[in-house]
Amino acid sequence: MKNFLKISIAIYCFLISDLSFAQISDDKRLWLHYFNSIKLNKKWSIDTDAAYLHQFDVTANRVQARSGAKYKINKNFSIRLGIGYFYVFDSEGANVSEIRPNQDLIGKHFLSRNKSWYFTQRARFEEQFLTTTIQGEENKEKDQKNRLRYSYMVRKAINSWTFGIGGEMFINFNDKSTNAFVNKHRAYAVINKKLNDNLALEAQYIREDSFKNQQGSVHHADVLRLCVKQVIHTKK
Repeated sequence: MKNFLKISIAIYCFLISDLSFAQISDDKRLWLHYFNSIKLNKKWSIDTDAAYLHQFDVTANRVQARSGAKYKINKNFSIRLGIGYFYVFDSEGANVSEIRPNQDLIGKHFLSRNKSWYFTQRARFEEQFLTTTIQGEENKEKDQKNRLRYSYMVRKAINSWTFGIGGEMFINFNDKSTNAFVNKHRAYAVINKKLNDNLALEAQYIREDSFKNQQGSVHHADVLRLCVKQVIHTKK
């Protein structure tokens, strides 16, 4: 377990070590997020989330809603198919409406015998269908993008508290002339408080860096995400 943790930390440090200190812009954000998982039986569940993202340094903000059906393959892996709606509204610029199907492979792996240490990971394919409306104009611009997101986190549970550190890479499948292959990265620090078997509160600090090809990080955001996580069992 110790070797595995050392390898995980080394990989994480390597991924963030190449961040450029010459960012041309940055901003602060507050992300309010609600997660809900309805357990239908031992194998199937319906996962839903809704969120509001407020950006303090720019006029654009975002609301989102997403839902998907998850199937548990075995004790370590699950798959999930879902779809989300995202709407970015900007009083001084463009409004962007997005339909986003997603396909997930989710893993959870215990690293200690008492299960207090564990590693989570998720590979998510996304297809983004975007419609942009410029303020004061009738014409709408449509676009379609594809990307792969890979998230990873090591967590440690202590009684009703859980602490975690990890990250998420956004891999670009579109224009690589200006966008880097990994065109966005998030680094996470997490504190979770379990209130009962069905409800938990979680606070996350996220540093999000955006990259351009051969330029390093051109923008970074400091994000505070506050989460409510709920589980509902349809059968006792």
